Amino acid sequence: LKPTDPRSAYCLAKAYVTMPRICICAAAFALAANHAAAFVPHSAVVSVPAQAHGQIRRCSQQTHQQLPLLNNAPITTAATSPATTSTSLSLAPAAAISRAISSLPVTPSIVRKIILLGAAIALSLNIKRILYPNIVRDAAVDEPLPPGKLGCPLFGNQIFVGSKKCGTGYFWHRMSKALGAPRVWMVYFLGRPGAVITGGDSIKNLLNTEFDDDGVENGVNPSGMLDENSMLAEKDRKMHSYMRRLVGAAMTPAAVTKAVPNLREAAEMQVDQMLRDGAANSEATCTAYTLDVAWKQILGLNLSEDEVPVFSQMVDQWIAGFADLRVVFNVFPKRSPAFRAKAWLTQKIEEKIDKLEANGPDASTLSAMVYATDDATEGTDGNRKLTRVQIVENSLVLILAGSETSASTLTNALLFLGLSPGKWAKLVEEQRDMMAKHGDEMTRDLLDKECPYLEGVIKETMRLKPLSSGAPRTLKSTVTIDGYQVPKGWGVNWNVLLTHENDPITYKEDGSHMDVKDGFQPERWLDETTRPSTDFIPMGAGPRYCLGSTLAYTEMKVFLATLARKMDFSLADENLKSGENVEWKRMSIIPLPKDGVPIEVKPALVQKANEAVVAA
Repeated sequence: LKPTDPRSAYCLAKAYVTMPRICICAAAFALAANHAAAFVPHSAVVSVPAQAHGQIRRCSQQTHQQLPLLNNAPITTAATSPATTSTSLSLAPAAAISRAISSLPVTPSIVRKIILLGAAIALSLNIKRILYPNIVRDAAVDEPLPPGKLGCPLFGNQIFVGSKKCGTGYFWHRMSKALGAPRVWMVYFLGRPGAVITGGDSIKNLLNTEFDDDGVENGVNPSGMLDENSMLAEKDRKMHSYMRRLVGAAMTPAAVTKAVPNLREAAEMQVDQMLRDGAANSEATCTAYTLDVAWKQILGLNLSEDEVPVFSQMVDQWIAGFADLRVVFNVFPKRSPAFRAKAWLTQKIEEKIDKLEANGPDASTLSAMVYATDDATEGTDGNRKLTRVQIVENSLVLILAGSETSASTLTNALLFLGLSPGKWAKLVEEQRDMMAKHGDEMTRDLLDKECPYLEGVIKETMRLKPLSSGAPRTLKSTVTIDGYQVPKGWGVNWNVLLTHENDPITYKEDGSHMDVKDGFQPERWLDETTRPSTDFIPMGAGPRYCLGSTLAYTEMKVFLATLARKMDFSLADENLKSGENVEWKRMSIIPLPKDGVPIEVKPALVQKANEAVVAA
């Protein structure tokens, strides 16, 4: 068509009838009117084939009723040649267009069916692109996209789904099993495609590229729960490295070794309380222990008896904010309890910093951060310190990592040991052997070197019920993993749970290696041939490997060693002892039993623990 041709109005109107009737005529009408107004300002002479003359006559009255813009301009037939005859409409522009649209012949039924069939075929060929946008492979890479089941159109997979039989992380387990447990597979969430990566080597290789120009980028964005001054959100290589050095100065093996007496005091306080009560809820007790460590050792606070439960409540509310939909989707997040809790915690930390600056350092982790200085390295003068806001934000990170995750792991350890009394007896025996050699002494060095079974209990607990997945990453360039491409811009979920589940060293076809009773085998950590190696990553990998891992391991060892020395316990719920009726919370950072694992407690048995081992 040429825009200067006045017949464009007729042609555009004719195009309309080739579309499904659900299309709105107004769009074509307006476009045609614009053409007519621009090129035929006063009137339009539209030539129509003579055979359409009858159709025009038949539609005239109906058209006149529906389109009042039509005038009563006459329709005349003029001979243009002996062989052809045309009908000329001399109308005002709007009337000409209206008459032209209404005068077109009705599309035959077969044509409409062909058009609809073509539309259906086109839709079917593009249905995935329409319902799941942004899934586009990198044409420069030969490998295909990874397999996957994408869930609800536009919304994608329900990645936060947990279950009573599995706990948080159930979605990853179920989907991996449905796909045949591939090492890499596709996931889709809220319009964004991503890949789930499993396998220790693949995860480590990927995470080690963080801060590289073509590597991965941290997917944790400042949300107010943790801001850009936190190590978790920092994306600059030099600044992240700098903060890790100064915060890490408070987490060195030497610093943790000095903290053991405080850890032991906190553990004995909880054990004594359990013995007085004769019973306890494991989750409540373990949480109280780790929070006690948080405010005493990490922050160095001097809380009153009334302030301790308030501190516990504030920490719980703040941590719960990471799963609060108001915070996740940024819907007035500052009005949420999590933000109010963070404000309370921040005030306490800043008050402590004021005291440290006025009175000098103490033995707390916070004190070490306040007085830590950077060594003279490239670009520094050796006197650089953490800012106040960096100290506050990273103190909160240590509370998150040192309380919630450690408490959950200890709770699960008590459940697993309660399900397997013979394993508990071996742990007790190991502690009694150490006491026979070293008396009541408990140091980090002794716990590390002379308590391999204790370490096996903790690591086996983290193998069975780890943090399901680490903080997400985003790819800066397309990568190929296990024969599949993961395009640039996709999110990456590096999955700890599935890595442990599919570890070839421990894997069993029937899944019993992940069973909370049959799969709990601390003994596997005592033998090189059965010990998990590269596929055991509960503390992460790469430049963001858990900075507080030394404190976390020591904290858990001290607690379980203290329990084994001073008390005996059994599960209070008889229905749990088979291991088949454990009900898990659907949502938690680390999978947790719904009932918190109630236990019955009594003083340690007088008879030798090896008799219990033989009986078991």
